[in-house]
Amino acid sequence: MNKSRGEMAMKHIVIDLEMNALDKKYKDEKIICGREIIQIGAVLLDEQYQEIGYFNTLVKPQYNERIERKFEKLTGITTEMVQNAPVFAEAMEQFFSWCHSIKDEIHIYQWSESDYEQIAKELELKRICLNAEDAKLLQDFQDFQKEYGETLGLSKAVSLKDAVMYAGVDFSGKEHDALDDAKNTAALLRIVRIPELCKMALENVIDAFNTKPIGTSLGDLFHFDELSIPA
Repeated sequence: MNKSRGEMAMKHIVIDLEMNALDKKYKDEKIICGREIIQIGAVLLDEQYQEIGYFNTLVKPQYNERIERKFEKLTGITTEMVQNAPVFAEAMEQFFSWCHSIKDEIHIYQWSESDYEQIAKELELKRICLNAEDAKLLQDFQDFQKEYGETLGLSKAVSLKDAVMYAGVDFSGKEHDALDDAKNTAALLRIVRIPELCKMALENVIDAFNTKPIGTSLGDLFHFDELSIPA
């Protein structure tokens, strides 16, 4: 169907963040926000959920002079890697500018609500006020983990890696790299949003669910208590 003149196409952005802990000396600050963003990764998708662009930047923490060993091991991001990176305010400005450069209407997705909560808390910690346009983008973040769970009828949240596995595809790239996680979430979004792909990828799970006695959940089938649940 041809679009009428002036009608905007719909684009989709999937965002993911990686974090580092505040230094232990910032006890009062930890009450507001216990972590700082050290990487922002995002993928731009067209109307058919095909990747057409991306955003990726490291972020220099301001409340810790080093990347804690735990988070370095998790993300692969070292203290040296973020030394010349933009700080949070600059990195967020770059991200929002990238979003605004997209002429079509956009929807922004995150895996769970934790990314929105992290940004909101860090804005408060660092006393940053967003303009109305940027604030609207932040408020429009959609929880795709919830949509995925509702599609499968899950009673509990699952990790991104497990969600990809249940969809019948291989996890691409490195887990806990913000851009790679965004790309995997985007691939999952495409599967769930396109009916033919959703049926093909999830039919075995749905069939297994439907053959169980009434009242059985997918949690009973797959023992979700044993899975890693994102913070």
